[in-house]
Amino acid sequence: MTDRLAADLAALEFANDAFYQAFAAADLSAMEAVWAAQANVYCCHPGWPPITNRDEVMASWRDILANAGPVPIVCAAPRPTLYGDVGLVCCYERFGNQHFVATNLFIRADGRPGTPWRMIHHHAGPLARVPEGVAAEAEDQPSRH
Repeated sequence: MTDRLAADLAALEFANDAFYQAFAAADLSAMEAVWAAQANVYCCHPGWPPITNRDEVMASWRDILANAGPVPIVCAAPRPTLYGDVGLVCCYERFGNQHFVATNLFIRADGRPGTPWRMIHHHAGPLARVPEGVAAEAEDQPSRH
């Protein structure tokens, strides 16, 4: 692995961590900073229809995080992958006693290498069965609140 690829993957993981930290802290300002500023971003919360523009995505996070206090969310087993200037992280989420699988897509903030990754898509859905090891990994990590 090249130094640049390693740095890009580390930056992508950092952006994914920032998303879960904002979620766990119920910090709307931090959540807004994680998402790309462009209008065409997407979000699929569990059980919700797809949300297809930034204003509505941010409104959904305002509703979810309003008066929430700390949120007991943990990201486990993140798998980052790069496709040029698109980064994908597939991971598991533990929310209390529930487990979800999530896919998070990111693009570079201004399209140039070395710039921060910003989220353009988040999709989470429930798991019928938690894979062996994932529940234990999530248990080993404290909730980020």
